[in-house]
Amino acid sequence: MDASVKGPAPAVAGAKTGGTLTITDAGAPPTWDPAGAYYEFSMTILSELVTRGLTGYQIDKDGKATLVPDMAQGLGKASADGKTWTFKLKPGMKYSDGTPVKAADFVYAIKRSFDPTLGGNGPVPYLQTTLVGGDKYQGPFKDASTDFKGVTAQGDDTVVFHLTRKWPTLPYYLAFPAATPVPQSAEKKATYEKDPLATGPYMMKSFTKGTSMVLQKNPQWDAKSDPIRHQYPDTINIKLGVTALTEQQRIFANSGDGATSLDISGLDAGLESKAKSQTQQVVFGESPCESYLPLDSQKIPLDVRKAIAVAYPYDQTRKAGGESNLTFDPATTYAPPQVPGIKQYPAVNAMTGKGSGDPAKAKAMLQKAKKLGFELSWYYVGGKGQDVAANSALKSAMTQAGFKVKDVPVSQEQISEKINDPKATENVGQGISSWCYDWPSGDSIYPQLFSSTTAKDGRSAANLQDPAIDKELNRISAMDPTAAAPEWLAFDKKMTEQVMGIPLSYSKASSVLGNKVHNVVPDPNHGLPDFAQVWVG
Repeated sequence: MDASVKGPAPAVAGAKTGGTLTITDAGAPPTWDPAGAYYEFSMTILSELVTRGLTGYQIDKDGKATLVPDMAQGLGKASADGKTWTFKLKPGMKYSDGTPVKAADFVYAIKRSFDPTLGGNGPVPYLQTTLVGGDKYQGPFKDASTDFKGVTAQGDDTVVFHLTRKWPTLPYYLAFPAATPVPQSAEKKATYEKDPLATGPYMMKSFTKGTSMVLQKNPQWDAKSDPIRHQYPDTINIKLGVTALTEQQRIFANSGDGATSLDISGLDAGLESKAKSQTQQVVFGESPCESYLPLDSQKIPLDVRKAIAVAYPYDQTRKAGGESNLTFDPATTYAPPQVPGIKQYPAVNAMTGKGSGDPAKAKAMLQKAKKLGFELSWYYVGGKGQDVAANSALKSAMTQAGFKVKDVPVSQEQISEKINDPKATENVGQGISSWCYDWPSGDSIYPQLFSSTTAKDGRSAANLQDPAIDKELNRISAMDPTAAAPEWLAFDKKMTEQVMGIPLSYSKASSVLGNKVHNVVPDPNHGLPDFAQVWVG
């Protein structure tokens, strides 16, 4: 965090204005309403191009992210007890229609994010557990008569958050699109996503849900006050649901508008050799996402979990699953390495994130513990080639290690429901198999993986329901982020010692760009380029 940073954004050497940038993605986020935008792509497009918040991330040329004041004059002032935060707005902010931005608009945006029809996919659970009245509030449509006390406005320039407990990382939360201003007079409910009032350098020109968007320059954007964004291309075309391989082949060839295109789907494994020969057209960066093998600590004893870790066939499952070595790094911690305070420590319980595993050693461990034949059960997607092959590699290793394996095939449509069912009898793979942190601090990672709350919902990494662990999570979460960083590292080590799930891979972000696309700088908190710095020419 750096509360002293002011606008405008640092100049990009050699950057030119004008032209059209095309951004393509194989995915299609379910909503572009700021209240519900909780997919990396929709969050990044909105927060870097269309909307501004009280805070935001400034990304330097080396990809280092710093949380800075955006529409606020600082990063907020907390009361002595840490339960009240006050933010004062910069003067003169306007929407794309020329109307002034007011403190009440931030209040309304927070309130509407509680509505399940708008914010159901968003980060509102953080607010439900921290804002005064958040545990019962349903948003301004259902609770129109409710005097919500969690966030209020003082005049037109001051926003005040009222908390039930300390929340030192609140300034990080306020970088979410869900916390960007929306005037109540502009409310269109489900159709607001088609043309949200813009405060950033671009505004919506056209919108076809699930297919495409076109952004044009916002003439009301205040560049002098904005420490994060630029306004280089005249137009930005966004194409959704593309075939990544086809799109990336076109971009590598620089054919048609491929020369001015940027695909953020992730490098297709079939183009790995092309990426190695045309390195100037691929950008790799850190990602907030990490994958795990969840292990049910309620059903699998520690000595058995240790044997699973020793036998785990990292290399075999990755090869069978078609993973490219360019798109991940082996994981040994539960938090990605760019999170402040996270340092690599000697691998514990053979959880190295790579290698073929050692089934023979694992079998000896089971034999010593008198647990030979212990049954491991999990779901996998049947009928899908790479999923079936990866499952076979895992089953083979665990069988060689002396386990009895019960692998249950289900359809692609069923898998999410099955692995998140807290009543399921399976003991491997249930819960969170991947997590993308919401901000770079342990309190947006470890409680999600290891708290009783997420375990009871079937969405943890270890089904850990331990009051002592919950107390520890709450204690560290209440600390200043800088002071908390070494505490989170110690907690990480504690979880690896107990094999509370196996860290597998740190995701690598990858983008393919045409030869007329410049200054593609990775944003480590979104796992995508910082779109506000890209120029074409």
